[in-house]
Amino acid sequence: MENKIKASWMLYGATGYTGTLIAEEAVRRGHRPVLAGRNSEKLLALATRLKLEWVAFSLEDSDALSKAVASVELLVHAAGCYAETCEKVMDACLMGMTHYLDISNEIFVLQAAQARHQIAKEKGISIIPGIGFGSIASNCLARYVCEQISDPVSLEIIISPYVSQKSAGAAKSTLETIARGSYVRRNKVLVKIPFGSGAKCLHIDKGSHNVLPVPTGDLEAAYLATGIADITIYMTTAINPILVRILMPLAQKLLSWDAFRQLVVGWIDNKSTPNIVQPVDPNRNSWLWARVSDRQGNETTVILETGEGYTFTASASIKAMEWVLAKQPIGAHSPASVFGANFVLQIEGARWHSNIPVQA
Repeated sequence: MENKIKASWMLYGATGYTGTLIAEEAVRRGHRPVLAGRNSEKLLALATRLKLEWVAFSLEDSDALSKAVASVELLVHAAGCYAETCEKVMDACLMGMTHYLDISNEIFVLQAAQARHQIAKEKGISIIPGIGFGSIASNCLARYVCEQISDPVSLEIIISPYVSQKSAGAAKSTLETIARGSYVRRNKVLVKIPFGSGAKCLHIDKGSHNVLPVPTGDLEAAYLATGIADITIYMTTAINPILVRILMPLAQKLLSWDAFRQLVVGWIDNKSTPNIVQPVDPNRNSWLWARVSDRQGNETTVILETGEGYTFTASASIKAMEWVLAKQPIGAHSPASVFGANFVLQIEGARWHSNIPVQA
C-alpha cells in the first residue's frame, strides 16, 4: 500500500553508502525526498536513477544550508562526521523550523541535541539523533528491558552488529571514537576510562563472546530513555580481552595524533570501493543483549535480534521520518524516548528473546 504522507523532506548525504540505501528505501515506500549533498555529479546520477529532485551544497556554506533546510519540513542528516557538523545543521533546522533527524551514534551529538531541547519546543520542531541501527536498536532494547523490572539501577548492553560491508564513513567515525577515549556512566555521570579497560569474556546462552566497553552515543541515549544511573555499553570483538587491554590504549594514543589519524583516514579513502556492494547473507544477523539489575540484586536479561545493520538503518530511518511527520513531536529526544520500546519491532526481522542466562 502506498504511503500517504506527502510532506516534503530532504536527505543530506544521499550519495554515501548508507544515504543511498535510505534513498532507495524511501522511493520503495512511496516517498519523494529531495536528495542533497556536496557532490553534484553523484547527486545527479542518483537523482536521475530514482527520479527525484536534488540540490548540492556544502554544510560549510551557512547561507545555502539555511535556505535548503527552510524549504522542507524535515531533514534526515546522513553525512558524518556528525560531531563536526551536527550543531550547524541543528541550528539551521531551528532557524528554519524544520524537524532534524540523523543516523549518528555519538555521545556529543545527543548532548548537542539536548542543549537545544527548550528552543526546539518553542519552535515546535523535533531533534532526534540516532535513528539508524547504531542507536534505535539499543535504545529500544534499553527501554524494553527496564520496563521488565521495578526500580532498575544498573544497565549493561552488548552490541554485536552484522554488516555486509563497512562504509568509509563508519570506519572514520570509529577512528574518531577511539581517539577520544572510552566512557561508562556511573552515578548518572559519564566517566572516562582507558580504551580497552573492562574488556572481558561473557558466556551468553550457548556462546562465549569477547566484549569491550565502547563510548558510543548509546550511553547518552540509554540514559535519556531510562534515567538509569549506571550504564555500560559493550561491543563484541574477535580479539582476546587480554590483548584488547594491551592494544587499545596504544591505538588510542596513536589515533589521538591528528597527523597519524589523517594518514589512516587517507588510507581508508584510497581503499574504499563505494560502487562494489557486498550481498547480505540471509543466514546472519545482528544481535544485542541487555541486563538490568535493581537495588536488591534482581536482574532481567533480554536479547534483541535484528537483520543486517545497514538494511536496518535504511528501514528505521524511513519509519522514524514517517512517525515524526505524522505525530509532530517537539523537543529533543532519544529514539525510544519518543517512539517507545516496541518501535524496533516494526523493522523487519527484529524480535525479542527474554531471560537469556549469562555467566561471566
